Amino acid sequence: MKKKTIYTNQSQELLHLFEDAGNNSKIMCVPIDFAKKDHVVMFCNGYGHILRKPFSVKNSPDRVKYLTDQVSRSCRHRRVRRKHVFFGGEDVNSYAENFANTLRCKGWLVAGVNAHDAKEQRVSIQASTDRLDLMGIASMLLNRRANCSPAQSGIYRNLRTLVRHRRKLVVMSTEVRNQIHTVVDRLFPGFLDDRKSGIVAFTNSSLYLMEDRFSARQIRRRKTEKLTEILRRKGMSKPEHTAAKLQEYAKAVLITPDEYMGTLQLSLAHHVRHFRCLRGNIEQLEKEIALYLSQTQGAFLTTVRGVGIVLAAGVTAEIGDPYQQKPVNNLVSNAGIIPRVKQSGGPEGNTYTGKVAKRCNRILKDYVTRSAFHLGFHGPEDLMADYKRRDAAGQHADFGIGRRYLRMAMGLMRTSQIYLPKRLRNKEVKPQERASYYSMIWPKFVEKWQKHDALEAAFAKDRPLGRWRNMVQDLYEIKLSL
Repeated sequence: MKKKTIYTNQSQELLHLFEDAGNNSKIMCVPIDFAKKDHVVMFCNGYGHILRKPFSVKNSPDRVKYLTDQVSRSCRHRRVRRKHVFFGGEDVNSYAENFANTLRCKGWLVAGVNAHDAKEQRVSIQASTDRLDLMGIASMLLNRRANCSPAQSGIYRNLRTLVRHRRKLVVMSTEVRNQIHTVVDRLFPGFLDDRKSGIVAFTNSSLYLMEDRFSARQIRRRKTEKLTEILRRKGMSKPEHTAAKLQEYAKAVLITPDEYMGTLQLSLAHHVRHFRCLRGNIEQLEKEIALYLSQTQGAFLTTVRGVGIVLAAGVTAEIGDPYQQKPVNNLVSNAGIIPRVKQSGGPEGNTYTGKVAKRCNRILKDYVTRSAFHLGFHGPEDLMADYKRRDAAGQHADFGIGRRYLRMAMGLMRTSQIYLPKRLRNKEVKPQERASYYSMIWPKFVEKWQKHDALEAAFAKDRPLGRWRNMVQDLYEIKLSL
């Protein structure tokens, strides 16, 4: 039975380390104040007794070896076992990330502490020096209030890097789209509104027309047959009708004077090329994300209707290894989707429910709420009904379904099972019913991975989904063809 503790925010890894050591004098804590050139390091034991006063270590390969050699010598002198040694510092920036990762690769435990919380642990709140900052970091580490994130290393670290990179490119793509809208409003107002022009914005045909000497006057002067042929070549379903509608609309709009036309056309051409480049990079990243996701337990999240590769990867990358993640309650709090509650005045005192906290993992919050929104409109029937009920009752449906989704996601990842409707979770359900359900959802499930060219990688024999597929085929005697 799992023990309950009042220290819910403490790191499970550090708690196990202290318990395994048995004696705080047999623990070595190495707090580090990371910097670009010179880190400040100190040795202390589990009681907080300083074993070696603060000293500087340069941010270089030979200094990493020097630091680990010094730690090993100190451990031998005090008879401290290597597995009872841990490093820690504030969440590192890019300039110190290689230093921390090198320590992890050598097998050392490296924890991260929140800079805001470490500041409150300093002796002086107003003053800030390297040594004062180091003492605050050491206090956080010895109180076990550190984060040994499951996504700090390995496949989950690579997945997080790709997901966050794609997220930034999507923001840049949106910015370029807005700039294109601004220029098109002067060259050909209303062209990006398909109800007026008949062409869906930012499709291949739309981008092709905008890329070269684009204006309402140029569209008017084009031969209808030539314009029709361009639209047909770019995949338009009804090119004749669309070409006629577009030219008719071009005659009715107000255009910019000739003296500004050339500069606007040049600006638009560059924006379109930039947008094409970003879109191509995003598509490539999504394929890479699918390949990395297929190697993790997060691949099971794609079995939920309404959740695709991108949303599943986003949640998985921020959670990390589900077997090392904190309890779901802590995860929900970290995602910032649970309201703050204030109550005083005894058991009968009034309870005030406020807004959600601003301090949270905003990226995880974004992916969880977006997943909840998709589940509310395209997900399983019970989740769609719950979303509508919460929305009708005036609740924040995205947060409510988001909490439910996180609990469900952790269950799927930890048990290596796909999502099953409530009626099929009962042990008394006949095997034929589950087999029928697997066969029914299989085509749509395969389509998600095939869309990103990751079908073979996802269902390889040594991958989580591949092992599940082989097990189901043997157990239920059905064929799930790729």
